[in-house]
Amino acid sequence: MRRALLGAAAALAVALPAAAQGWPERPVRLVIPFAPGGGTDVVARVAAACMSLGQQVVIDNRAGAGGTIGTDLAAKAAPDGYTMVSLTLSSAVLNNFLYPSLPFDVRRDLAAVAEIGRSPNIIGVRPNFPARDVAGLIERARREPDGVTYSSGGSGTIVHLSSVLFANMAGVRMQHVPFRGGGPALQAVMAGQVDLIIDSLPVVQGAVRDGSIRGVAVTSAARLPQFPDLPTVSESGLPGYETQNWFGIFAPARTPRPIVERMAAEVARITRDPACRSRLADIGVDPTGLGPEPFTAFWDQELATWGPIVRASGARVE
Repeated sequence: MRRALLGAAAALAVALPAAAQGWPERPVRLVIPFAPGGGTDVVARVAAACMSLGQQVVIDNRAGAGGTIGTDLAAKAAPDGYTMVSLTLSSAVLNNFLYPSLPFDVRRDLAAVAEIGRSPNIIGVRPNFPARDVAGLIERARREPDGVTYSSGGSGTIVHLSSVLFANMAGVRMQHVPFRGGGPALQAVMAGQVDLIIDSLPVVQGAVRDGSIRGVAVTSAARLPQFPDLPTVSESGLPGYETQNWFGIFAPARTPRPIVERMAAEVARITRDPACRSRLADIGVDPTGLGPEPFTAFWDQELATWGPIVRASGARVE
C-alpha cells in the first residue's frame, strides 16, 4: 500500500509540471470583479490583448459588492491556471479591512502572479462645478458640510478611500455616492449628477481631455507628463496627500508554480514590449511587470500600510 501511495504521489508530482508545460491548452478566463469601463477593466483588456499565450485570454466581468463577488469566484476556482483574476489596491488590500466578514481570505486563497503597472489618480469635477482648484474645493466643502458629493465604483474601493482620505486630511465632510463600477461613477460626474470623482488615469483621462469633466489636480508626488498643467494635490492646497492605484494578476492558491511563472513571464514581456508599453502609457499606466516574489512582497507591504489608514478612517462595509 505504502509503495502504491508513493508511486501515486510521484506520478502526481510529474503530472503537474507536465500539465503546466502544456498550459494553456484552452482559453484562460481573466475575471474582472468590476463593471466594464472601470480602471481594472480597461487595464486588463489592454494587457490581455497584448498577450501571446497561444490561447485567448477571455475577460469575464463579475461586478458587485466592491469587487468581492468576482474575487470570491476566482479564489474558489480550480487551481489549474484557467481562471485568474485582475485585482487592484481596492480588491486585493482595502476590502480585507473594510468587510467584517468575507467568504475568502485574500492572502491565503490567492497567489500574486504579476503586477501590470501603477497609476495615480486625478481629482475631476463636473464641468460647471464652481471651485476650480483644490483650495476652492476644500473651502466649498467647509461652507457646505455634506453638500459636496463624490462618486466611486463601490464602497471601500480605492476611489472611495481616496476621497475619504482627502476629506479627513482637509477636515471637511463630503457625501459619498457609490455606483457598481468606475464607468457608471464617472458618467454620473459627466452628467452633473455628482460633483467630483478621484479616480485613476485609465478611467478619467479621456473625460478630462475632452472636457466632459474638469481636472483639478493629480494625486501623485510630482506632476504627470500627460497633464503637465495640472498641479499635484500637495502643491495646491493639501500638503502630504498622495494616492495611487495598481493593477495585478492573481491566481487561486495552489496553482502550479510553472503556470504562475509562465503567466508572470508573459506579463513581464508585454511590459517590456514597446507597443504594449505605449498602449499602457496611453491609458495612464506606468508598466512595472513585477514577478511573483517582488509582487508578493509589495502586496504584503500594502496590506501593512493601508490597514491602519482604513481603520482610522472609520470606513466599513456591511
